Amino acid sequence: MTVSDPVITNQFAISNFGEYYLPSINRDTFELLDSNTAFKQKFKSCIFKEDTLHIVIGLDSGLLANYILNQKVPSGSKYIFIELAEVLQLLNVEIDANQEKTIKIVEQNAFEQELNSSENDLYLVKDKVLIHQSFASASGILEQYSSMVNLVQKQLSLQTFDRKSYFQQKHFLVQQLKNLPDNVYPASILNNKFSGKSCIIIGGGPSLDSQIEWIKQNYKALFIITVSRMAFRLSKEGIPAHIIVSIDPQDCSFEVNREMMGLFNESLFINAHHVNHRILSQWQGKSLFLGARLPWFKEDFDNIVTVGPTVTNSAVRIAIELGFKTILLTGADFCFSSDGSSHASGTVEAKSGPNNSLIGEWVETYAGNIAETPIQLAFAAQALSQEAIQHPDVNMINLSEDAAKLEGISYQPTSTIKLIPANISPVELLALVPDTAAEKNKYLNKMRLDLEASVVDLKNIKELSQQAIRLNLQAEKLDLHTKKNKANIAKLDAIEKMLQTKYAELSQVIKFYGYYEFSKFMTTKESNAWSVEHMQNMTHLYYKAFETLAIELSGSLEDTIKLIKVRQNELADTLGLKALAKQWIESNQPGRIFVVEQLRNKLNLPYNSHSPELVEVIAEYQSQLTSKEHAYFSLKKWHTSLHNTFAKITGLYKTKNKIGLNQVITNIEHMIEDALAQRLYYLAQSYLAILNDDNQTALSCLQAIEPDNQTEVEKKQILLLALKLHYIDLAEQTLEQMINYSDEYLPQYAHVLTLQGKNQQALNAYLDYLDKYPTDISVLLKLGVFLAEMGQIDGARSSFEQVLIIDPDNLTAPNYLQQLQA
Repeated sequence: MTVSDPVITNQFAISNFGEYYLPSINRDTFELLDSNTAFKQKFKSCIFKEDTLHIVIGLDSGLLANYILNQKVPSGSKYIFIELAEVLQLLNVEIDANQEKTIKIVEQNAFEQELNSSENDLYLVKDKVLIHQSFASASGILEQYSSMVNLVQKQLSLQTFDRKSYFQQKHFLVQQLKNLPDNVYPASILNNKFSGKSCIIIGGGPSLDSQIEWIKQNYKALFIITVSRMAFRLSKEGIPAHIIVSIDPQDCSFEVNREMMGLFNESLFINAHHVNHRILSQWQGKSLFLGARLPWFKEDFDNIVTVGPTVTNSAVRIAIELGFKTILLTGADFCFSSDGSSHASGTVEAKSGPNNSLIGEWVETYAGNIAETPIQLAFAAQALSQEAIQHPDVNMINLSEDAAKLEGISYQPTSTIKLIPANISPVELLALVPDTAAEKNKYLNKMRLDLEASVVDLKNIKELSQQAIRLNLQAEKLDLHTKKNKANIAKLDAIEKMLQTKYAELSQVIKFYGYYEFSKFMTTKESNAWSVEHMQNMTHLYYKAFETLAIELSGSLEDTIKLIKVRQNELADTLGLKALAKQWIESNQPGRIFVVEQLRNKLNLPYNSHSPELVEVIAEYQSQLTSKEHAYFSLKKWHTSLHNTFAKITGLYKTKNKIGLNQVITNIEHMIEDALAQRLYYLAQSYLAILNDDNQTALSCLQAIEPDNQTEVEKKQILLLALKLHYIDLAEQTLEQMINYSDEYLPQYAHVLTLQGKNQQALNAYLDYLDKYPTDISVLLKLGVFLAEMGQIDGARSSFEQVLIIDPDNLTAPNYLQQLQA
């Protein structure tokens, strides 16, 4: 006998509170509490968070949807409910016309398309998305829901990564503008300085821990390029890096990398032109930038570009452009370690432990094992592989056999590595880079003049766009073939030509900067299907985007000009410390105080480091360097959460991933005093034992879960194993408990009772079930067979005849009836 999978039936029940629900989905969840109370306890206020895309998995028989529909949609929020197709067919959830834009209900196959809607882009880009699991999807009773959770997690990761790559241009450019006063020298001044030499790139991955001693032993022969988050650790180990690299524009990047801020005397900082301004503006040492200072400043177009998506990718490109022939990689794993660690020891991520709820991809390592990786690292690995393939003359070697295996990059143990030293110390490298102090004023004056000219050009672009909008509005009232209309079209063409010639560079920047706004202008319609009205509407959207973005970009340039004036004031003969201190704090750059002190000392300008105006600034900077209040330092709480671990375990079991199950078991073992952790720990152990063909151990693991902590999922697994091992008493005992969850187990209970010789109880179980589900043909046939074996021929004949009334074309029932007549 096998245990049947739970079946979704069109059988509604009415709870003690007068609410309709599907027992096959929600069991008795809403018999204990009314749905409103139950949802309030489960979701609290987070399901009504403002400015958030709420993805809700499962409708809970429609009651969860109604719970949301009966509330006012939070400001700036939207809901996407995703439900199984067979469940949606049974429900009738009505959405008011005024809620249709903010509440969507889709089946699983339509979720990807709905998530892809441009209306969701900003939520994805800003990480303003929350996933909520209904009672049904969180219980794990129906495996379809566990698969749905996996689908939603992966689609969300994929689409978020994809959207960020397209829609972050605006954020990147804003950071680029804030960095303009400090991006003085391009990294290209070091191009080919180290042709034919060896270097090592140090990432933040866990393999660094096993390579750190080799790096120490070979330090004098190594040229070290490190990602910024590992710079402090290397310095502490007595192996300061030659180059520190950072590219991330996000604000939390300062918190992630703040320990490097004291290393300005020992390492060169190479930053993306769009690195978070809080890092660059407060860096006291020498720095070089990647990319163009600004997209329309052509003198920097031959600079080393920023390569993404991770800082390791950029570090590799820097090494290639500097001429290195052999590039060693360590801590560049692009996957988690065998114990699920994502980062080298000492990092916040490492201290936070493995993420128990992450559902990632699984990749092959050089050692031939498989390892988990988030979708972002999978893309980064792919990009690095392409970089290696495109530069076959550069020998890229990963020193870790536990790193993701990438085409174009080989693995070698450290014992086989032959180094060609660059023969330069970090201090000697710093000496190669010009000091910005002497050039600073001249540079700031030039940037200010260039930006002021750009502001004038943007004003002209805005006026041209407004003129185009007026012409287009006039065209709507004119006949297509009139001279006036043709004249208007000619004027529009002239405006477009001017935008694409005289203001070509800024026009391109506006389109890049405003990808989101211009995406509204894009259409999926074939051009031959465009109506006049459609074309006029597209023209309006196009020039409206130009107008809006010219105004917005002009405002950003004005802010940068103000920032340049602050920098010029920092170098004035008479220093207005009070005003500067206020501006440093307002711009979140209190560390400027130490940069300015250095600058003024180098230029022999007066500076009073004991000025009382500086006390608050120094305190604010120290706070930024030491405070643990930022959400980044609370990763442990998120990583140890078990909110998605059941779905992860189920997915690993279904894909027969023993390594993944072992990791989960190890990671949550120390948490088993918690009831949920205990249940998941033994469930994962049981699944692992099943994959190892050890059913007895699998059963023992499940029985180790406290009886009151066992859910229907575990009891069903116990039943399955009991039947496989022929423990009929245990099967009966388990089914006796399971029929309290759902009537669907009654036929199986009846069968087991028959095996035990308890025929009257078996008959009662069959009849109890058919009293509620009288048209279930499979159970009517089973009852007929049972009665025939008991010698109750009339009863058996009645059951088979009932089948034919329900399904006249049934072939099984006539066969049984013929046997009864024999």
